[in-house]
Amino acid sequence: MASLTQTDGYVRLVALGGLGEIGLNLMVVESGGQALIIDAGVTFPEQRLLGADLLVPDLAYLAQTKPLAVVLTHGHDDHVGALPYLLQHYRVPVYGSDLALAVARQRLLERGAGGTWDLRQLQAGQRIAVGPFTVEAIRVTHSTPDALALAIDTPVGLIVHTGDFKIDEAPVDGQVTDLQRLGELGAQGVTLLLSDSTNAERPGRTPSESTIKPVLRELMATARGKVLLSAFSSHLHRFRQFIEVCQEQGRAVALLGRRVGESARMGMALGHLNVPRGVLIEERELLAYVIRPVGLLASGSQAEPLSAMVKIATGTHPRVRLNREDLVILSSRFIPGNERLIHRLIDNLFRQGAEVFYDGVAAVHVSGHAAADELTQMIGTVRPRYFVPVHGEYRHLQRHLRLAASAGIKAENCFLLQNGEPLEVRPGSVRRAAKVPVGRLFSDGSRLEPEELLRERERLALAGVVTAAVVLAAGSGEVLMGPELLARGFLADDQAALHLRRASEKVRLALADRLPRKRGVNETKDAINRALRSYFAQEVGHQPVVMPWVVEL
Repeated sequence: MASLTQTDGYVRLVALGGLGEIGLNLMVVESGGQALIIDAGVTFPEQRLLGADLLVPDLAYLAQTKPLAVVLTHGHDDHVGALPYLLQHYRVPVYGSDLALAVARQRLLERGAGGTWDLRQLQAGQRIAVGPFTVEAIRVTHSTPDALALAIDTPVGLIVHTGDFKIDEAPVDGQVTDLQRLGELGAQGVTLLLSDSTNAERPGRTPSESTIKPVLRELMATARGKVLLSAFSSHLHRFRQFIEVCQEQGRAVALLGRRVGESARMGMALGHLNVPRGVLIEERELLAYVIRPVGLLASGSQAEPLSAMVKIATGTHPRVRLNREDLVILSSRFIPGNERLIHRLIDNLFRQGAEVFYDGVAAVHVSGHAAADELTQMIGTVRPRYFVPVHGEYRHLQRHLRLAASAGIKAENCFLLQNGEPLEVRPGSVRRAAKVPVGRLFSDGSRLEPEELLRERERLALAGVVTAAVVLAAGSGEVLMGPELLARGFLADDQAALHLRRASEKVRLALADRLPRKRGVNETKDAINRALRSYFAQEVGHQPVVMPWVVEL
């Protein structure tokens, strides 16, 4: 790829998400007031019971530039899930592989994103021109097919973004990471490398996805009854290996759960999943399969509350009951924050009588991200002048930075950035710029709200609330009515009446204190707040959220 003519301008990179966290990946690459957006992802809140179904990067910064296009590295939700919100405001083309675009289209439909969308295919080896940028797609392996790295020719040199990747030497579909092309770019000269840091803490190399099939074959050979496998719905290579083993053992296969069904059928339509005729059956046919063994691909590897696997584990699934001859394989990692729910799921599966295997007790999962030796290999292949670790929590970024230094990149050329911290790349130099406002919004299914509101809900849920209503005389500030107290979420029924009566008296005494002037509404609220927080801290050992309601008549 020939480099563009150097100019006195610069390229500015700003991450709106994906640095210092897992998910929410969105990188803005700007030049001359125009922007290329790499990925637009979401993540899922740890406290899903507070009305939030996902978190989205705050996109307000994009109003300061002119977005030209979005380029997707692959089809995982943490890279495509925010597209419905972005495209509401910026009707720009979206480039990606067939599978990434298919997932993006499904998410747009699910979120009711109206209008028409300009979704454009981008295949490995293809180049596209986007304003001042020329983007080349480069094949990499990951835990979903058709993952891409991006080589972006800019006015200040070549920038390589790896996307999520691993260097799998024996991938299920035979599509290996294109190290040859990456090496050619490195020989030409790469100004900056942005590289996936998710597994930077792990030494060695990530095992090949193809190592899963022998493990599945060995485990499933011992099962006399049903075999259930649950993995991330995007993991078509895992699905493929499971279906192939089922076919070897004469098992029919059923798909349980909406996301699993959508993903599998999407994979079949695009040629990533080949299911021979007669192997796949409908869920409604399961009751007829009493004698012939079956394999079930089920949603819910993260113990999502309404998933098929949770219903099976609690005995509430309409068509699947477990017994002691059945085998369950949870073929995914435990996402941080989900451990308690997944452990409960495993316990319930055991209570149903099934044998359960999961990561930690059997080699039923391998990561889709490069470990330390592969990350070092990528750096050595690309040979960038400057380096920025992306996609990971702070400790992952820090570890990756050390790997880059050990691989020969000068320490002063390595930059650990955080969300909203711009990096300005100029001919011959790179520098940090003043931080820009960034944040996260949460979706409750119908609209986006600031994350601060979610934290307020969490505080209300944890601390409880007490309201106090008081009516003041407009002229004198005298208390005409109240205080009337109501408490929720922190007092047991047998304690509530006594404590509310005593707390009400505490407020009455506080408001009876004479001031040199009339007590106004705000002063009354402050007095109520201090009195109630003091009372409940001393008498109950708890400080609820206090909500005073004060009006003047």
